[in-house]
Amino acid sequence: MNFLDPQLTEEGEPYGPAKYKEIVRERFFISKHSNISYSDTGKMSPTEREYIKGFIRDELKEQQKIIDKMNERSGRK
Repeated sequence: MNFLDPQLTEEGEPYGPAKYKEIVRERFFISKHSNISYSDTGKMSPTEREYIKGFIRDELKEQQKIIDKMNERSGRK
């Protein structure tokens, strides 16, 4: 926790545990969708994690578009 971080979230919960959970979820998402181990995600900067999450999301959206196109062509929906 940083002294610049708020003490409480908008919901009135303590900020520290909420931020920690967010970081763990972020690291899990990256390791689940890439060939990067969970422990290696801990060595990444917050900016690097954000970039990689964005790249993964873009790729997942592109894959979904391809699946949707294939389903349209085969008459499924």
